[in-house]
Amino acid sequence: MVAHIFKDKNLRLIFSAATVVLIITAVVGYFKFGSMTEKIIVHFDIFKGIDILGNKADVRAIIIYGFIVSAINFFLADFLYERERFLSYIFSFATLFLSFLILTVVSIIISKN
Repeated sequence: MVAHIFKDKNLRLIFSAATVVLIITAVVGYFKFGSMTEKIIVHFDIFKGIDILGNKADVRAIIIYGFIVSAINFFLADFLYERERFLSYIFSFATLFLSFLILTVVSIIISKN
């Protein structure tokens, strides 16, 4: 059975773009943190300085959570497509926004290290 949202060109494009952004984030994160063994600055506060140190597993977890939330939003959008198409679009744009947000977070973590 083909998902309902694959028939809708706009939803297919939005979810594909979100997936591509997450894959780019994963590739960039892998190449930057793949061979690192030292601690990574995960959070930096301008007033207090370095708040949270982590390792590369913490950065991977951010990306994996992004994929999980994207998959949940995909299935929710597919489930609600026939009943309430507007909510499917809300879920798709929220997924795209989340993907760009995760790309931004990983980019900031890379720039601080």
